[in-house]
Amino acid sequence: MKHYLQNNSGLLFLTAKVSLLYLVMMLSFSQSALSQNKSDSLWSYSTLRMDANQDDTLDYLGSTVTVGGIVNTASGQIHTNNLKAFLQNEHTGFPLFSKDIGASFEVGDSLVVTGELQNYDGMNEIYVESYRVFSEVDKTFTPVSFSDVADKPEKYIGMLVGGTAKIIDKGKVDNGKYLEVSTEGSIDEPLVIYLSNFHKQFNEFDFELLSIGDKVQVKGILGRYRSKTGAIYYPIYLRTPAGLEYAGVPRYYFSIGIGALVVILLAIGAWIVSLRQQVDHKTERIQESLDEKDVLLREIHHRVKNNLSIISGLIGLQLDSTEDEKAQDVLKDSQSRIQSMALIHDKLYQTESLSDIQLDNYLHELVEAIHGTFTEYSSDVELKFDLEPADIDIDHVIPCGLLVNELVVNAFKHAFTAGQKGVLTVSLKKINGKVELMVADNGPGLPDDFSFGSGESLGSMLIQTFATQLEAETEIITDGESGAAFKFTFALNK
Repeated sequence: MKHYLQNNSGLLFLTAKVSLLYLVMMLSFSQSALSQNKSDSLWSYSTLRMDANQDDTLDYLGSTVTVGGIVNTASGQIHTNNLKAFLQNEHTGFPLFSKDIGASFEVGDSLVVTGELQNYDGMNEIYVESYRVFSEVDKTFTPVSFSDVADKPEKYIGMLVGGTAKIIDKGKVDNGKYLEVSTEGSIDEPLVIYLSNFHKQFNEFDFELLSIGDKVQVKGILGRYRSKTGAIYYPIYLRTPAGLEYAGVPRYYFSIGIGALVVILLAIGAWIVSLRQQVDHKTERIQESLDEKDVLLREIHHRVKNNLSIISGLIGLQLDSTEDEKAQDVLKDSQSRIQSMALIHDKLYQTESLSDIQLDNYLHELVEAIHGTFTEYSSDVELKFDLEPADIDIDHVIPCGLLVNELVVNAFKHAFTAGQKGVLTVSLKKINGKVELMVADNGPGLPDDFSFGSGESLGSMLIQTFATQLEAETEIITDGESGAAFKFTFALNK
């Protein structure tokens, strides 16, 4: 496969021009120590590489030769102290070496070189005795691909090569550092990217950022090296840092990214732990505050209940010392109302929420307590309960309790007669998110025109007031033969 220079259209003309310049040089410098004899001629690269018996020793090894070509490396670039460069033509290249650097040259310049053909550490090269520089402009080279190099590496020694490679090893040697890479195609000998300590831009190459497994884009000059064990290596001499670029993201950056991510995650974790500790601490303080408030609220309910009991006791003492029957009735009614409120606070004191109580249990105990105060009816009046479980808040339970208190007290006063059997029924039903409370007796019933607003008694007025506070729908059912029933429908909570 042929490989072309970018300006290959002028290659033949360039070769002729170099030959002509060389003849002019010989005529002009025939007396100079650095000049060639008139009988000398330019050697071809194929002649330089001749090895007829194929013993890896050139046929003209040790001969003084003169060659011309385009240089693909600048003077002092690969080695700042020695002349280490490579000539290249369309098909191949040839290494140059000297301990001294003469006239400077740049990539793309034409050189005519005279020197001894030698082999150094497995690489055939010309030990330069003299050279002339013929500056050219815009002479660049298209790198030979690694896939072509893999097929026949010996053919491309001294030429610019390039492609994508994967790092399989890296390290340092006494005089430089290297990357061993695998490339497209197969090659028996390892391909090594080499950077000398004497490279002009040695400190500008970031070998430390590269890791085994990274992919790199490489462009450099192919050489040849034989180790002391006889193994053959093909080093690639880098010209500038641009000849070694990342193909993708280096693993080093992944490591940094992963490390940074770990640090961020640890920081986030620490922040979350700290935040959780703060939340737990504040929650604990809030819970302690709530516990203190619960204790205080329970104490308040307990004290209110005790104070109401004291007031009820005082009314009881007053009741015992009063002979007027009307005054006794008023005191009994007041005592009953106070006891119904004391029972509410006693229930709240015993509940967990301190704000809601079980209405069914409360009504059952309230009616039982009122029944106990009317001793003359204790054995004659039967209590019946049909109560569904329901919780009610404190804003509703107080008017509800006082309402039931008035209804039950009125039933004992007006519906029942001492010595006659009677039945008092209290029911509580849940209907469509509301409750239906009914208090019924089997007494003589109510007048046909009875309503809460028609009477002038305090009890009737209180019943109407408490029903209004509950925003209850009121229904009165009366029958002279079956007694009277009072039905109230209201919401449990606001």
